[in-house]
Amino acid sequence: EQHLPIPDRHKNFSRGTSSPFKVVNEIFAAGDTKADVQTLAFNLPNDERVREAKGSKKVMLKNVMHAKFDKIYMPIVEKILTPDDLNRVSFDAYFNHILMHEVSHGLGPGSITVNGKKTTVNRELKDLYSIIEECKADVLGIYNVLFMIEKEIIPASLESSLFATYLGGMFRSIRFGIDEAHGGGVAIQLNYLLDQDAFRISAGGKFSVNERKIKKAVRDLASRVLMIEAKGDYEAAAELIDQFKVLRPEVQAALNRLENVPVDIRHVYPIESEIK
Repeated sequence: EQHLPIPDRHKNFSRGTSSPFKVVNEIFAAGDTKADVQTLAFNLPNDERVREAKGSKKVMLKNVMHAKFDKIYMPIVEKILTPDDLNRVSFDAYFNHILMHEVSHGLGPGSITVNGKKTTVNRELKDLYSIIEECKADVLGIYNVLFMIEKEIIPASLESSLFATYLGGMFRSIRFGIDEAHGGGVAIQLNYLLDQDAFRISAGGKFSVNERKIKKAVRDLASRVLMIEAKGDYEAAAELIDQFKVLRPEVQAALNRLENVPVDIRHVYPIESEIK
């Protein structure tokens, strides 16, 4: 929280400090959790009152992550990234970005004051909250991985694969549609970073990272989104979304190359046969 790229007066030091992590293998799921997009991780509860009082719990489903990385992520990046960037991607970078994404949901403004009235970010951003929050968690996740590398908590060697892995992962998420919170948040990041020349598109339509500009662009976007939340600024949120939540022709052309790549995995649990 102290390291966030916003003024101290907007940082949330009152939120509960309990923040347990669990890395598990999923052995069974049913009902709604099995019927829709298969989650990689979750950070609950979402209730800001509980977060303020106690904190939140992060659960990482490592076998699900591995399955999606091997069967979906790698076939995607082989069609999307330039050869140099493709050679940089790694599961460790993929895992740590997802980990820091979940951590980042628990960072930043939660309970805020707008025009002298105590309120919450969720209440002020209304229907735009989910997409802004997912955008925040994604870009702040990268920012926080860099911070962990700086503090020597994560090996410095991870930095070489972090940004290429981040870029490739955007195309996995955006395929779910930009009207969905995760996909829409990714569209904002992708287009913003392209406009900042932090990402580039080759003549052949492949994507690459501009190492000279990516760190500053990530920090700037993280700061912008955090300040939208800190101020509960609905109009600024709408402006960001209107400007960047689009599928540009170059991105759509890249997505068209992924038609034969599965959008998601279907879980088959060995325990199901035992239950039957």
